Parts: sequence; structure tokens; C-alpha cells
Amino acid sequence: MRRAGAGLLRTGRRAALAASLVASWLSGGAAGAAGLSPEEERGRQIYHQGTSPGDSPIFAYVGRENVRMPGQFLVCASCHGEDGLGRPEGGVEPSNVTWSYLTKTYGHAHQNGRRHPAFTEASVAAAIVAQIDPAGNALDPAMPRYEMSAEDLAALLAYMKRLEFQLDPGLSETAIRIGTLLPKSGAYGALGEAVEATIRAYFEEVNAAGGIFGRRLELVVARGAEEPAALTVGARRLVEEDGGVFAVLGAVTLGAERDVWPIFEGAGAPNIDPFTLFAGHGELAGDRTFFLLAGLPGQARALVEYSAKHVAPPPGAVAAILPPATLYDDVAMAIEDQARRSGLAGAKVLRLAGGRGAIEQVVTEMRGAGIEALYFFGDMAVLGDLIAEAAARNWSPRLLLPGQTAGPAVLGLPDAFDGRIHLAYPNLPEDQSSQGREEFQALRIRHGLAPQYLATQIRALAAAKVLVEGLRRAGRSLSRSALVAALEGLAKFDTGQLPPLSFGSNRRIGARGAHILTVDLRAGRFRPEEVWVNVD
Repeated sequence: MRRAGAGLLRTGRRAALAASLVASWLSGGAAGAAGLSPEEERGRQIYHQGTSPGDSPIFAYVGRENVRMPGQFLVCASCHGEDGLGRPEGGVEPSNVTWSYLTKTYGHAHQNGRRHPAFTEASVAAAIVAQIDPAGNALDPAMPRYEMSAEDLAALLAYMKRLEFQLDPGLSETAIRIGTLLPKSGAYGALGEAVEATIRAYFEEVNAAGGIFGRRLELVVARGAEEPAALTVGARRLVEEDGGVFAVLGAVTLGAERDVWPIFEGAGAPNIDPFTLFAGHGELAGDRTFFLLAGLPGQARALVEYSAKHVAPPPGAVAAILPPATLYDDVAMAIEDQARRSGLAGAKVLRLAGGRGAIEQVVTEMRGAGIEALYFFGDMAVLGDLIAEAAARNWSPRLLLPGQTAGPAVLGLPDAFDGRIHLAYPNLPEDQSSQGREEFQALRIRHGLAPQYLATQIRALAAAKVLVEGLRRAGRSLSRSALVAALEGLAKFDTGQLPPLSFGSNRRIGARGAHILTVDLRAGRFRPEEVWVNVD
């Protein structure tokens, strides 16, 4: 098997040799308009994954020392983009590698003064394997030099010719297909219907106003039972059937995050604001998943920060009680880390599933350790038994927990905890601006949205607005990578429905913080503290 770039070709006097060598490997011939040929499909895998579908390895050589590493660690698409346009990042400006740009007749003049004629097949190949431009100049050291078989190089060149004409899945000249995954029935069936109805209503309004640069938004809904296996099947349908969807919006995953999210990430589909308690979980999150609001890990940080900065006097000793499930590992780490950052004594983390004996032991241990603030994440029935045991022992620590899992049950806790129970909410009705409230009410009336699940409808509307803003900013030459880049550029974006949202290349949670409410047991109500705890 011949290998391109097997030797360390140098610039200058070897430039002509490299050009003539690779020219002999490449053949002309325009690709057909419909679909990709087998050779182009091979090139597509090389461009996007850095691997060959054949048995020949691909290597990349990096820097002046020519450090060798597998090609999948330095994928073409990761720098030049899935669309080949190249976008500046970290001080590096990857070039546009679309064929029409490379081969423009008047050549190229770069900001650093380097000039060269238009690329040809042979000189593009020389740039890939020898790191030189058509004039024999060395390319920027940030550009790796690749070693691959002659067949793989020819396939990569063939795909590069088609790159700018390839539309991502779910995208056509007239439509953008957006998917959502919702429960069909059961406890969350009606909630799923509320999500679908809200997104569909907003899409209809956008389409009536001309769509996104002339493309209509089409909502594709996969419904299934609440079991992870059924949701997984639904997720695969979204990315595999009828050409797939361009992006996913507002999917209700119901604890099946580990099964579902990797399917979307693996298919390259941006996943905007899936409904989950675990937004931002390190094990679950991916490069293309964007959350509007903080999940349990972020809310845990907000509760710890609140107890340290807004409670007088701040607690001397703190502890956290979490379920044994591994999904809560990130919550435990968030509490421990934020306690250190906030100047509190190290947080003691205990795992508790319930059971009278275990609860008695936990109360004995924490009371003896002088715990003054307790962060609780878990089942409310367990909390009820825990607090009953604490009250019987005349122990009433300050109690801090996420409002999404607490609910009205906290109003029935003993009076000894009056004013000592604090709840975190990533958003409240007060986050709606007056204009946003009018927009939401008008949408509900025009489209006959149900009066139930208003908070869910508000969030679904906000998520749809974020997606549409990203699509518009991505421009007419829409691609998934362009959408991701556009979403990363949103800063303090006001949906009118939620707190301002900001994303970035290393930030996938729009509003990283929570409102804190205090429970007034005697009055039987939640008392807003007018405190937004930011944990950026």
C-alpha cells in the first residue's frame, strides 16, 4: 500500500517533488449531483472522523517537532468546520477549505504576507501531506501534516470537492427539520403534549413571518413510553429515519439521559434544552448540548453559596444528603467544591436511600457533628422521616434543597424549621418581562394552548426562541457547526421568559444560578428572598 507523506517532505526544493508526486495519485472527474459516491463517503469519514474505513491508519504530525499521533485526535472538521469554512478559535484562524475558495483563479494573499496561486488537486494534496502551499511556502505550524494511503488521500480530495454542497441531515433548500422526543402517555404524557403544542405554535408564527431565510421550520415528534428503552428507540428514529433531523429541541428524557443524549451527540445533532434535572452533569453533557437553566449540580452550588453569603451567621458545619444513585455524584462534587470556594468548612456528604435504622443513624451522626446547614437532594418521603427524627431529637439545622423536587410537601414540616428552609429555583414567573408575558399570553390565545403546565410552556417557548435566534445568526449558509457557533455567541440573550442567557465555547448552561425562596411555615407560603445567586 502506497502511503502519502510517509517521508518528512520539506519546503523549498522538495515542493515541486511533492506536487508532482501527489498529482500522479489524483484523478479528475466531477461527482454526481445526487448523494455521495463510495469514494466520497470514504473521504467524508476521513474529514469528519480522522479514520479510514479501510485497514490503513491515518497519522497527523504536529508542530515543528513533528509529534506523531492518530488522525482521529486532529480531525479536519474540528478546525475547518463541518462546512469547511473555518472559524477563528483560541487565536488560531483555520482557513476556508471549500473547493471554490481554494481554487479561485486570482490566488490567495494572507494577513501574514504569504501569497500563492490558486490551489489545484495536486497542491491541495501537497498541503495535506507536506504542509506547503502552491508556491512552496510552509503553512502555519498549527496546520498538521497528515500521513495516509494514496487511496485515502484521493478519497479526501474527492469529498472536499463536495463539501460546500453537502447539506447537514434534516436540512433542505426549503425546510429545517427539528426533532423532539416526548412521552406518549403516563404521568408525563400531558406535559409532553404541552411542550409539543408550544413549540409547534411558535414555529407556525416564525413560518408565517417568512421562516429562516426562506426555509420553513418543521417539527418532527417522536413519542414513546416512559421507559428508557422506548425513549432510546424514539431518539434513534429522530436521527436515522427520513434523513434525520437537523437539531433536537425540548426533549423530555425522564431519567434516560445516559441512553438518549449520546445518540444525539453521536449523530452530530445539536440538542437544545432537554428537560432534565441534570443539566450540566459532567458525565452526560456533550459539545452540542445546550441547557437554558441550571440543573441539580448548579442549584447545589447556588444553595451552598447562599448559605455562606446570605445567612447570618453563616453555618459553621455543613452536610449534604444525597441518594445513592451515581447520577448524583456530580451534585456531591459541586457541593464539596462550592463549600471550599465559599469559605465554609468541608461539606460532609452522606448517601441515604431511606429506612428507619439508616435515618436514625444519619441524624445521630450529623447532630453529633454539630451540622448547622443540611443540603438535601432526594425523595421527599425520606426527607419527611429525616426531619421527624430530627425534631424528636430537638435538632433543627437550616435546610436547603431544590424547589423542583421539594414541592408543597415542605409546607408540612415541623414549626421548628420555620424560616430555616430555603429552596432553589432556576427560574420564577417574575423572570418574565412585561413584553415577554404579553407575547406568551398572545401565543396561548392564538393557538389555544392548554391552561395546564404554564411553567413548562414558558420554558419551551424560551428554548424555541433560543434555537431560532441561533439559526438566524448562523446565516443563509446554515450548518450544524454554524448553529453551534452561533449559540456559543449568545451573550445575555433575553427571551423575555427566563433570566438572561449566555453561552460560550466552554459554557453550555445559559443561566448558571438560581433564585432562593424561604419557606414561611406559619403562613403556609414561599417567601421570595429577592436573591439571585450567580455561580459563574
